[in-house]
Amino acid sequence: MKKLATCVIAVAGLIGTPVLAADISTRAPPPPPAPVFSWEGLYIGVNAGGAFDNKVTEEPTGLFFSEFAGAPLLSTSSNQSGFTGGGLFGYNWQFTNVVIGIEGDFNYVDFRDINFTVTGLPPTPFQSGHAPNVFNYFHSGDRFFGTFRIRLGYAADRALFYATGGLAFSGKSTNAGSATFTNAEGAQFATFQGRNDSGIGFAVGGGVEYAWTNNWIIRGEYLFVDIDHHNVTLTDSVTPSAAGFSFNSTVGEQFSVVRAAVSYKF
Repeated sequence: MKKLATCVIAVAGLIGTPVLAADISTRAPPPPPAPVFSWEGLYIGVNAGGAFDNKVTEEPTGLFFSEFAGAPLLSTSSNQSGFTGGGLFGYNWQFTNVVIGIEGDFNYVDFRDINFTVTGLPPTPFQSGHAPNVFNYFHSGDRFFGTFRIRLGYAADRALFYATGGLAFSGKSTNAGSATFTNAEGAQFATFQGRNDSGIGFAVGGGVEYAWTNNWIIRGEYLFVDIDHHNVTLTDSVTPSAAGFSFNSTVGEQFSVVRAAVSYKF
């Protein structure tokens, strides 16, 4: 009986081995792991959104206004908002989940111009016999601003969360400023014109990006922009008796930008 049992086990083993081998050979290999999206590389894109709470402060100072030390309202500020849109470009380097990049953008912004009037001024030092009492000041609002920033982010596959900061700059359109003085009878006796100028400050913020495809990336972003020290000298170009008199207009600007962007990664 023992010999018979041994023979039965041996035969079963010989029969089962090919079946087991065939079963193993027909199993599909495990799928390879899904590739992780790489953020590294060059990209270009466009953005659009809004710029809000632009605090623009005008502070005329200088030789001319030293005569008006006691005059009221020789500075003013205003809050405003407008549309902004432009282009962007940048490059990312990726180290595992850490993404470091540089980015620049240049944008149009629809801010309003600034006007204010000062009344009750004393006579000017160069126009004796006339008592001016009205000063009208105009300053063209910024039409363009740009930034050049560093980005530091964390990549979760196709999502990127980042903080950013760097330089910001602005540019003026047409005249940077102008002013007129009129006397008590309404006769204009001095007109001042300024030159175009620009300012430099900083921008900080953050955002999130999502790689919709391997090349197209969408983004939501917030920036706080602080551009200061737009120093513009205005001189009288009309009245000979006012020669040598001038004043400086110092402009400080702060605004927030909320925008969306679409970029193409090469």
